[in-house]
Amino acid sequence: MSDLSVLKRNPLAADTEPTDEEMAEVMSEALGLAMARKQKSDAWMRHKLAEAVADARTRVSVTASR
Repeated sequence: MSDLSVLKRNPLAADTEPTDEEMAEVMSEALGLAMARKQKSDAWMRHKLAEAVADARTRVSVTASR
């Protein structure tokens, strides 16, 4: 029973490569986090654009009324 294939894999060992399943799980989680971050960033940019447009329209209407 000293066969190495029977020994439990230690994923924290320095020389241990991740399995395909572990890599797929990590990549899936990373993708989910990146997409959530992108959605938040897109919402922030839309908000800032709407503020800039509103500000520009206010300035145009003020200068046009002079």
